[in-house]
Order: sequence, then C-alpha cells, then structure tokens
Amino acid sequence: MKKNDLMGYLVYILMLGGAIWVGLSFIRPTVSDENFARFIPMNGIVLVLLSVLVGVVLNAVILELGHFIGAKIGKYKITSLTCLGIQFKRKKDDKFKLTVGGFDGITGETKVVPLDAEKSNPRHMIYMPLVFFLVEVAICVVLMSVSKSAMNAGNGNMITPYLIALVDLTVGCLIFMYNIFPAALDSKNDGQYIAIFNNETNVKAFNEILIANDKMARGEDVGETPIYDSVTDFTVKMNDVALYKALQEKKFDEALRINELTIASKDKVSARTYLNAIAQKMALHLYLNPRAEAVEEYKFLKHDEKRFIADLGTAPAVRAYLLVSGLVEESEGEVKVAMDKADAAIKSSGEDKRAVEETLMKEGLKMIMELHPDWDFSEYAEALK
Repeated sequence: MKKNDLMGYLVYILMLGGAIWVGLSFIRPTVSDENFARFIPMNGIVLVLLSVLVGVVLNAVILELGHFIGAKIGKYKITSLTCLGIQFKRKKDDKFKLTVGGFDGITGETKVVPLDAEKSNPRHMIYMPLVFFLVEVAICVVLMSVSKSAMNAGNGNMITPYLIALVDLTVGCLIFMYNIFPAALDSKNDGQYIAIFNNETNVKAFNEILIANDKMARGEDVGETPIYDSVTDFTVKMNDVALYKALQEKKFDEALRINELTIASKDKVSARTYLNAIAQKMALHLYLNPRAEAVEEYKFLKHDEKRFIADLGTAPAVRAYLLVSGLVEESEGEVKVAMDKADAAIKSSGEDKRAVEETLMKEGLKMIMELHPDWDFSEYAEALK
C-alpha cells in the first residue's frame, strides 16, 4: 500500500470515527432526552438528516467562497466556480454562465488563472476558507452554548437550534478535516499544497501550470513548459501539460517519454496516478505498435492494471479499453461499452485536455472501424464528426 493510499484511508477513518463519536455522545442522548424530545418540531432523525443537508450546503458554500475571495486577494482571475455541481463558468466575453458541471474536490472546485506568474499568491486560497470556517465555528459554539444554557433552565424550545448548530459544526469539521489534510487524497484538497507552497519555486511552477492549462483549454499555444523527472501527485499535473501538448501535436514518442516518468516514480505517486499512466501507455502503444506487439503487451499487464482500465474511470482508461476491445479482443459489444462511457470520461478530464481526448477517441474508433468494417457504429456517427 502506497503512502498516499494509506493517507486516504486514514482521513476517511477519522471522518467516520468523528461522525460516530458525535452521534453517539451528543446527538443521540439529546434527541432521546424525554425532557426535550417533545419540543422537537418533527421526528428527531429527520431533523438531524435535514441539519446534515443544511450543513453540507452551508460548508460547501463557505469553502468555495473562501477560495473565491482568497483568489481575488491573491491576484487570480476566476475562470469557474463549482459548488455541489452548480457551476459559474466564465465565457469568452468575461461574463459568467450558470450551468451544471463536475468538480475535483470534496464539495466543489474553484478554477483560477494568475494575473502574474511572479506575483500571484495561491496561499490566500488555502487560508481564507479556514478563516471563514473559524468564524462559522465561533458562531456555532456561541449558539450551542446559549441554547444549552436555555435548555438547562427549562426552555425545551432551544433544542432545535442546539441540534442544528451541533450538526452543522460536525459536518463543517469533517469537510474541513478532509480539505486541510496534509496529503494528496482521491479528490483535490488544500492540505496537500500547504507544504508545497512554502517553496517559492513551487508557487511559480503552480502559477505557470495554471496559465498553461488555461491556454490549452482555450485552444492557444502553451509554449514551453517544465518537465519534472521526479514525479509526485503534484508534479504529475505539471507534466501532464507537456504530455497533452505532445499528444495534441501527434508527438506520441515524446508523450510516452513523459508518461514513463510517472511509471518510473511508482513509489512516489498514488495508485490511481500510477494506474492512469499505465492506461495511457497501453493506449499509446495501441496507436503506435503492430497489433501483435500490443496483444503480447496486454497479456503481461497485472490484474489491478487491467481492472483499472476496465473500470473506465478516466479518459486514458476509456481509450485503452476501447482499443483493447477493438484491436486485441475484437469485441464489438465492449467497444460500444467504452464509447458509451467516453463522453463522461472526456468531460471529467478537464477543459484543458478535452479537445485532445476527443480527437484521440475519434482516431481510436476510426482504427477499429477500418479493421472491422462490418461492425455497426452508426449510433456514434455524431461522435466521429
């Protein structure tokens, strides 16, 4: 088990343990207390569940509002703000469009581009959400204290604000525990950047990668970008800019070279990052190598590598599955399974990679159609345009 995977399990155990502890130690005794339970305006469990929902929404808004204001203070331009799937996306005319979108984060994601790679400071995007959360904590503690005092004095009507504040505080603590946990987790969090941003070189590199991603998303030339030989879950995102630029320019050998840096750093990255690199490599080899070589290579993939590809969780995995199904296993049905998953995988890859992934997916399907002209892909005609 890699360090990052262990950290992921640890934070979920801590979150679950914290929720159970609060539930058993504070919430259950309160809703079960006969002296006060009759004052709850609805079923106690329903009230707690509604309070959880309110807590999730409120803390998601607080978290992204903190990112938004921190970005403004740090001299960044907001390109999109997503909170629980509700997205405000900046258009070419600099106006924001309300839509629905995916996100890489526990409750949302704020995407930015620096106004100045040298001067823009990303640290504010980490610390402002914490400032807002501490204000929320103070308000909840005061409300709980006042409500508890009133309840002890015999005012049972204060049980509802007490429970709402308690649940909201608990939910907020769990969400912010995940967000500031000092490790790369399965969704993007601020904690992984705290130590990284202590180094000014990393800050500049982070800003440069944001600029490059923004240019790529808008179809502009990204120019030269740094390539890191020592790959971590942080630097792999930087290397991805150069990798996808090479893919866009059909320099597959260069893309493979960059991708191999991730595979060679297996012990320094999370399992998902490593397996995604394996899927990327498999897909590129299927584009470049004779089918016989690809068949042999696929045979020697490990079980977890094949399973990652079959799970169709990332765009490289879908591409690999598509090509393996059509060129190696020659299964029309499985090719269609991959195509059915392609659109969602491409969208989740991010705007900076979307155009490249769409092109590669089309080219992969065309290769399969040339090999199997009798297969019916008429339902995907729109995707081939």
